Amino acid sequence: MLKFISTFMLVAIIGVIGYHFYDYVDGGSLFSSTTLASVQEIEHQEFEDAVLYQENREVSTLEVLAEQHKYLNDVTGWGGADTVDLRNLKTSDDWKELKAAVNWMKKEGFAPSKVWNDMENANGLIMLVERNDDRMALKYLHRIFHDLDVTLNEVTKEEGETNIWGVTHALGNNREIRRINNYLKKNF
Repeated sequence: MLKFISTFMLVAIIGVIGYHFYDYVDGGSLFSSTTLASVQEIEHQEFEDAVLYQENREVSTLEVLAEQHKYLNDVTGWGGADTVDLRNLKTSDDWKELKAAVNWMKKEGFAPSKVWNDMENANGLIMLVERNDDRMALKYLHRIFHDLDVTLNEVTKEEGETNIWGVTHALGNNREIRRINNYLKKNF
């Protein structure tokens, strides 16, 4: 009887590990949806297309995206997110420009597509930085801009860091999207 229980436990453990490994290989799609349902201030929608632009706005949208990514690089790079003076950051003209840029990209730059959910997350993360002095939210905000800029502007290794975090609804993977969504849900 003890041998049967031991064998059953071993098979169950191997099954759970295998299931989690398959979920890891599949990009995290087995365990939950990538949408946020319980944070009213953040409105996620279902879209077919990853990234669409308003008519004649692709170039200007990509320029704004690159500019704001550069700003966030300057703020968060080399451990900056952990040491930046958040009080000064939140009252700076550059921060105000970032907030305006996120709103502009959502309303006038990008057309209805999955990237709108990323702009919703960016707004939520900005609110967490402002309300809670949340340094992790600042890091996640930078990662959204990084992934979008590197991919959409086709940044090369010669031009900068090309590591992809996978956090965007438009271009990311379910596990990392869920990580940010859960962070927002927990801290909002």
